[in-house]
Amino acid sequence: MIGGLELGLAVLAVALVLAVGLGARAAGERRRSAIERRLAVSDEGTRLTATPDAVPTGRVSRFDQWFSTAVHLADLDASPAGAAAVMLLAVVVLGGGLYLWKDSIGLTGLGITLGLGVPLAVIVFRARQFRWRLQELIPDAFQTLAGSVRAGQTLDQAIEFYAARGPQPLANEFAYCAGLIRLGMSPVAALRSTARRICLLDFDLLVSTAGLYAQVGGDLVALLERLSESVRDRNQFRGQFFAATAQARIVAIAIGAIGPIILLVYLLAEPEHVATFLAAPGGWALLAGCAVLEMIGAVCLWYILRVDY
Repeated sequence: MIGGLELGLAVLAVALVLAVGLGARAAGERRRSAIERRLAVSDEGTRLTATPDAVPTGRVSRFDQWFSTAVHLADLDASPAGAAAVMLLAVVVLGGGLYLWKDSIGLTGLGITLGLGVPLAVIVFRARQFRWRLQELIPDAFQTLAGSVRAGQTLDQAIEFYAARGPQPLANEFAYCAGLIRLGMSPVAALRSTARRICLLDFDLLVSTAGLYAQVGGDLVALLERLSESVRDRNQFRGQFFAATAQARIVAIAIGAIGPIILLVYLLAEPEHVATFLAAPGGWALLAGCAVLEMIGAVCLWYILRVDY
């Protein structure tokens, strides 16, 4: 028979997962809309368009492509199917282990949530770190492309040169682009395909710049140099911002995490205390209010401390 404590905790865990998922989806849509607005210029100019996402229709298909991209960027030397298999194994081990240990449906739901959430969080974290490494290398890459074009090379030859001589891991992405060019794709199409792999706005701007040059001509060297300077300035701003807000971020994470950690410790070590608290009048209402305030605070801190450019 499922007790009120176990059922309530299971429902709370599912609600938190759904809330975080819906919030992340809404944030992604707002970010895409902001990117489209930034890439648009006045009517008398030429509109730069972000590289189109090859995303099939349907929520499941969009999640599949997002997950595949995240696994690629995480640099785990694993396929999306392998990463999904690890997540399922973690669900079985944590969920089944907690059920056999405590014989609790609520803790089983918590184990399932952790089994799905922890590997996914590791993938997202590593993918973010990989994208940051690429972002730091992009200004020098654009400058190298500009220098190669100034020396007399074509754009596809400049891409080949950076793929052979550039630093890792960005050189691997340019090597992928160079391979597509050797297969017969145009430089713009190859760059667009590469942009879909790494999902960086500044690389999308390189694709738009190359496409604009292919359509109307112009001074490609000057365009690449100005783009390099712009990306370098934004990287410096982001580094200064993170350095200035590092202490605030650590304190915010600690304050936000201490409550759920204490509740988890009491739930595992002294479950009767938690049951007594929830059995008291207003116990569930107080716990639900704390969870709502926790999510509101996390969203507010994310909006305050994020870098959006």
